[in-house]
Amino acid sequence: MKYGVQLYSLRDMGGKYGLEAILKAVADAGYDGVEFAGFYSHTPQEVKELLDKYNLEGVSAHISPWQVEENLPYIDTLGMKYVFNAGMHGELWEEKYPETVEMHKKIVDILNKRGIEYGYHNHWHEYANGGDLVDKLTKDVPGLKIQLDLCWATHAGRNVVETMKEYEGRLQCIHVKECPETDPLTTPPPVVGEGIVDMQGAFNEAKRQGIEWAILEVESFNMPELEYLKKSLENMKKF
Repeated sequence: MKYGVQLYSLRDMGGKYGLEAILKAVADAGYDGVEFAGFYSHTPQEVKELLDKYNLEGVSAHISPWQVEENLPYIDTLGMKYVFNAGMHGELWEEKYPETVEMHKKIVDILNKRGIEYGYHNHWHEYANGGDLVDKLTKDVPGLKIQLDLCWATHAGRNVVETMKEYEGRLQCIHVKECPETDPLTTPPPVVGEGIVDMQGAFNEAKRQGIEWAILEVESFNMPELEYLKKSLENMKKF
């Protein structure tokens, strides 16, 4: 398995010091790649050169379906394997749902022709009232994949291992986000493996399914960023 970092996690560092600083931090912590959440006003070639400098793969990005086409130069130049919709709320699930489905079908087709998978990244609200909008969307859009966020699934009351089994064949990678015992919306997470997510079970299931990438995401830090990245990677490798 390979390990990456969703760069949204390092948005504060990136805002202060720029893209190169956060790529260096990820490389120094020992990760294999990154998942983008914006490109810090660099050109595709500039981003590629920075990735090469720090020996990192630009494996994926969070890009809404309505913005994928304008970002194709980055997707192509960086050689991404996956692109994910970071999440949707409200009317996109309700009165505009038919438009949502059609747009996702269009983007799946565009990216699949390039050998790239497009998928959906969950939060907690997709599982409200015992439902599963992730399952619904990925069945309504043939070929749409899933990036399961372990923290938000746990916070929603889901069993992450059983959920991964239900999504087998559609699950492309896991977002490794630890969940505290208190509200993850207001409490910084502990180091991966020290919270309430069934990380061992999730990694066992990921291995069984042949999931290639585990991508760390952190909402906020309760210790220096590099220390958190290193400790979490050490624990992930144990799993």
